[in-house]
Amino acid sequence: MEKRQRFLPVSFLFFFFITLAVWFACPEIGAADDHRTTARARRDAREHHRHNGHVKLFVFGDSYVDTGNFEPNNGSWLPPFGRTFPGAPSGRFSDGRVLTDYIADFLGIRTPIAYQQIRVGNISEQLKSGVNFACGGTGIVSAISKGPILGDQISQLGQMIRHRFYNHTDLNNSIAIVAASGNDYLYATLQNATALTRRVIKQLKTDLGRIRDEIGIPKVGVLLMEPAGCLPNSAGPSAMYSSKCNDAYNAIVRNHNQLLKQAVRDLIKEAANNKKNGTFIVLDLFQAFSIALEEYKNPLKPCLTQEHGKYPCGVSHNQNSQVRVCKHPELAFFWDCNHPTQNGWDEIYLALQHSLYQFYDTE
Repeated sequence: MEKRQRFLPVSFLFFFFITLAVWFACPEIGAADDHRTTARARRDAREHHRHNGHVKLFVFGDSYVDTGNFEPNNGSWLPPFGRTFPGAPSGRFSDGRVLTDYIADFLGIRTPIAYQQIRVGNISEQLKSGVNFACGGTGIVSAISKGPILGDQISQLGQMIRHRFYNHTDLNNSIAIVAASGNDYLYATLQNATALTRRVIKQLKTDLGRIRDEIGIPKVGVLLMEPAGCLPNSAGPSAMYSSKCNDAYNAIVRNHNQLLKQAVRDLIKEAANNKKNGTFIVLDLFQAFSIALEEYKNPLKPCLTQEHGKYPCGVSHNQNSQVRVCKHPELAFFWDCNHPTQNGWDEIYLALQHSLYQFYDTE
């Protein structure tokens, strides 16, 4: 007997094609799955530390991780900074959250208090999540602001330990993040970059060793430099639409990152040979930036521009600055000529997130 061919019911086919149409018309449905996955990862991180004691986060570096240490009534303390979060200037060099906020959220803790924002009264509660010593404009061997360079920031934590604000148990259950985003190279040239880089890396290696050995923090996350040649400030006005980076500057950055990775390997080997406690984890900000930039049509076009003049970037360094803010900061990667928007940092964080799990693998 000949078999009858089976056909799918018309109602099923109708439902199937409607479902496909909705999926392709609404990509945010797929995005929602990604956000749920991210949320689960963050919950897992929080649960991990609930079972292993309350982690503290200590942050050192510059404007990429500064949450309130920059000099008052200037720069990041003026409008329109902070308009997305928390709704007013908070000392962050962005319209909202910066990398420190995302890492703290990943760890399941509140953003650690900025060192300059510590006030008398209820100190233990203020210091519960750690302290952020990072300050905009600072570097490893020099600074373009009045803030403390990296070594001085480490000494600030050392002073707090001597005054018994933190004990050995606190530090042993802590993580440090070190971000040096290139202020040392602001005036570098191809002629002096090699010698300058060696000097910077030598000092940075010393500072990282101090965090492990002198301060006693066992886990130190070290951020590589971002592709600084792709910042609007170094790429130039034409890059706003061409998205062409400054290859010469990026070559300096690549050399810095290569030498920094070698310095970290040396520190890890030294610890193993001398049976020292602690490890260092490299966080590739160069790669994370590069991945995030690919998500934008005109990635090098900053949200802030000057009201008048040819210079494309708006810089709110004083009360008289005339700055124009784009209508949708959430659609821009860069907030100003050097710093990402909150949305930009969100993209960077997602690209870095898998590396942050290394803090757990070392336990």
